[in-house]
Amino acid sequence: MKINEIKTKLEAQFTDKELEYRVGATNADKTMGLALIYIQARAIQNRLDEVVGIENWRVSYIEISGGFIATLEIRINNEWIAKQDGANSTDYEAIKGGISCAFKRAASVWGVGRYLYEVESKWFPIEQRGKNYVFKETPILNPKNQEGSDQESKEERAKNIELTFGKYKGKTLGTIYSENKDYINYLVTNSKDMKVVNACKYLLNLEMVA
Repeated sequence: MKINEIKTKLEAQFTDKELEYRVGATNADKTMGLALIYIQARAIQNRLDEVVGIENWRVSYIEISGGFIATLEIRINNEWIAKQDGANSTDYEAIKGGISCAFKRAASVWGVGRYLYEVESKWFPIEQRGKNYVFKETPILNPKNQEGSDQESKEERAKNIELTFGKYKGKTLGTIYSENKDYINYLVTNSKDMKVVNACKYLLNLEMVA
């Protein structure tokens, strides 16, 4: 299989059943929540099995302070090619969650699910369940219709993302980048919102290639 064909198949969109939604920020009266979209780790594993074969990919982890680095290797033309990314330990099931998040981020470096970072988060009705909040109905973010839905460049979309947490809550990444670039680096390492992480990486990479 040619590299371009592998790339295309890895970057293919996932079905709705392979995606999951979590409540991000909530409004003041806890009736609406911001929907964050994620790929199930098992769906990524299935994608790798189907595209390159179970014998042609492997993943390893290194524990670091507060999290994990995942190395996802794919064998192409009998050569192992490795790509890395990392994530913090999670609040719930810290080790398992941290490893899963690191794996997902490493997969995104290969292009798996990367298109989801361009999906605009939206607000949906929520209800309390135990100590957490869940959506009353499964959110619909329509990632398949997102591409080409506006004329903004990727750089503009990254800069226009507004933080919903932290000391810069309410400010866009573009504003934060101009005021405190160090905080952009901080978000890359510490944010749990993959859309924010990816946008920050993109802005930092622009500086490197400028």
